[in-house]
Amino acid sequence: MDEQLPIAMPFRVLGPHERGRFAPDAWGHLLALSGSGAINPAELEHIIERALVQFEGRIALDDLRNLLEGTGLDDVGAAGDNPTVH
Repeated sequence: MDEQLPIAMPFRVLGPHERGRFAPDAWGHLLALSGSGAINPAELEHIIERALVQFEGRIALDDLRNLLEGTGLDDVGAAGDNPTVH
């Protein structure tokens, strides 16, 4: 019996200096997008890297939404009817 175990996709854990850059609602929005399957781990990594490079200081939810503008992801939960996980 040859059972194959699923290959786990590696994921990146943010260091405290990176995690502290995201406002709680912005980080929650990223987690919600990832948790809902709207973005895969590689896309999450790309968004995090772009946000860290493009914005200085604290990254707010509006900053993140501006970054995602035009991707189709900027309006997920934008109406405020979906709670964001922190």
